[in-house]
Amino acid sequence: MRLSVPAESAGARLDRFLAGALSHASRASIMKYLKEGLGLVNGLPAKPGLALRGGDVVELPGFGERIKEIRRGVARGVPAVPRVRRAPEGIVVLHQDDHLLVIDKPPGVVMHPGKGHREEGLDRMLARSFGKATRLVHRLDRDTSGVLVAARGHPESARRLTEAFREQDVRKSYLALVAGCPEPPRGTIDLPLLDTQLVASKVRVDPAGRRAITDYETLESWRGFSWLRLNPRTGRKHQLRVHLAAIGHPLAVDRIYGRRRKLKLHDMRPDLDLTWKDPLVLARTPLHAESITLRHPGTGREVTFTAPLPADLAGVLNILRG
Repeated sequence: MRLSVPAESAGARLDRFLAGALSHASRASIMKYLKEGLGLVNGLPAKPGLALRGGDVVELPGFGERIKEIRRGVARGVPAVPRVRRAPEGIVVLHQDDHLLVIDKPPGVVMHPGKGHREEGLDRMLARSFGKATRLVHRLDRDTSGVLVAARGHPESARRLTEAFREQDVRKSYLALVAGCPEPPRGTIDLPLLDTQLVASKVRVDPAGRRAITDYETLESWRGFSWLRLNPRTGRKHQLRVHLAAIGHPLAVDRIYGRRRKLKLHDMRPDLDLTWKDPLVLARTPLHAESITLRHPGTGREVTFTAPLPADLAGVLNILRG
């Protein structure tokens, strides 16, 4: 690859000039390439911080292939070895590259530390493990598990992802265990939601609120419970929880909007002849972010990430199916 430096780019650093001229490669990858001594300016090896002059000729031998190797973590001249992905304890990495970090969030972890939460927030955990430039671009409630997306690298990645979530240019799918059996078994909930900012009832259906739309589909039903797939078209705070409660089928466990704070075995299987012990089965909201489809902030291509059902919810389904 060969580039000529225009007069208006005189004085620019080599790495910044290339980052602007080559949209398909991140500045971090370009820096690594240049630090290996592969880039040439006027025929001589050049460092990332070299100040360019108008008319300089930049040559990047083998740039495309080397950038692909850098993205895979392959060191130059060293055989490729599997890279161990660092992550906070209990958190699984679904995908990572120069622009994106996608994790399978476990239940019980807060996004940001705040009032009533003394434990460390997920934002700090990720920044510590993956670098300070790692930024959450949307949120899941503390007890919700599943796919969670963070931006990495250049601030432009965070801006594009945040804008995509704000403009609802993202498709999300959730799985949920609810009380009762919705009728009809599939449909759309179109009810405006108002954030009251109150602790006891944070969000409510209210004509003064913002429009919120949720599509639902019943996948399985049992006596007293149903397993649903939910596809929110909007992204309001507590949207799924409030919408489900509004149609009379709240999450099977929901201490704010539902009827139960926990599920014991006999709640789910009253047909079982229990002894004195009634085991606790679930003590968190049974809501799982199954998948997210969005445009990759670096390539612009549509990508989908999926998180498997966690063990606690899989166990609940086994009990109901038994």
